[in-house]
Amino acid sequence: MKPFDARGLVDALRGSTGEDIDGWIRTMDLLPLIRVKTLAGSRPILARIVKAGFAEERRVGWRLLYRLSKKFKTWEDANMAALELDRFTAPKGWVTLTQYARKQRRTVRGIQYRLDGTDIAWRVYKTPRPVPHYRSTDLDRLLRKAP
Repeated sequence: MKPFDARGLVDALRGSTGEDIDGWIRTMDLLPLIRVKTLAGSRPILARIVKAGFAEERRVGWRLLYRLSKKFKTWEDANMAALELDRFTAPKGWVTLTQYARKQRRTVRGIQYRLDGTDIAWRVYKTPRPVPHYRSTDLDRLLRKAP
């Protein structure tokens, strides 16, 4: 059985949402706004938003309070923007075979046949799905000779 929460009863009677006058909001009140059910699931999401600079974090006693940046109207928008910042992009001029094939309207296998036996430099970056990246200028040079 849960202990009686007098503070929660008073807040419910007043219609309080847990938001302070300055816009600070408790972690428990943020859970539905970022579409998470547990505190454990909310911590990495909130840390990502704070690290990106889209929110501020303040500790009051043992509680964490958050305030959304003025750039965003909703917490969900801030979360999506923080996810976009974390997404990997290869250095300029480096592409995967799939990206290059789509751009040139060729098949990946056709480009791979041309790559076999050549000394074209490639790199594998640390991504969730590591695939080789090639210089697009090298691939252009190779396909220029193709009919």
